[in-house]
Amino acid sequence: MSAFRLFPSVRITIAVALLTEAAAAIAGPAFPRRKDGLWEMRVETSAKGQPMTLQQCADAATDRLLQEQGASRQAEARKPTNCQEDMRSEVGRVLTHKEVCKLPDATMTRLTVVTGDMNSSYRVSSHTTYAPPRAKQDESDMTMEAQWKGACPAGMRPGDMVLPGGMKMNVVDMQRMTAPMGAAAAAGRAPTQAEIQRMMGQMQQSMSPEDMRRMAAEMQKATPAGTGK
Repeated sequence: MSAFRLFPSVRITIAVALLTEAAAAIAGPAFPRRKDGLWEMRVETSAKGQPMTLQQCADAATDRLLQEQGASRQAEARKPTNCQEDMRSEVGRVLTHKEVCKLPDATMTRLTVVTGDMNSSYRVSSHTTYAPPRAKQDESDMTMEAQWKGACPAGMRPGDMVLPGGMKMNVVDMQRMTAPMGAAAAAGRAPTQAEIQRMMGQMQQSMSPEDMRRMAAEMQKATPAGTGK
């Protein structure tokens, strides 16, 4: 069972986590950066909630900051979990990245594959396994498919992301707020209740009451039946 089933309120942050993971993965000099403009992304996980579709206004500066934050988060996560990059391959328009982490109760292996030309469309897939299998989390999958839609519309600044339900947040700001959640995922564990509450408190300070109501409604729709309380 995926950890995201146990914490359905975290599901809104999956897109940012995967986006940051992909940004860190493509930070190598041989891989091109994304084209400036509006990108539409469809995110799906192995949990049985609905796929999410969102939009982000991207430019070189915000993508570079995401890369730096993603690399920093990965470095911090590797310290307590003894994570090592096992393989990195860049061939044409395909980047494959594999890392292995020694956890107290298992070995976690995460394989991330990025494909596409970064000018019109790309795809990021992440598959995580545990050996020996865990009782509540033996493996998990995340997939993001992105398409370039043109110039960013009026009212959207670089880094702005429109989430399901019409909420708008800046992805760089949101990445800072969700950093503990990303570190938990990188370490192969579910976030603690304190980490969730801290993130929600920061969101309440930066979001309007209407956006908070929209987010609550979207999280309710994303909750698989019979899970999450």
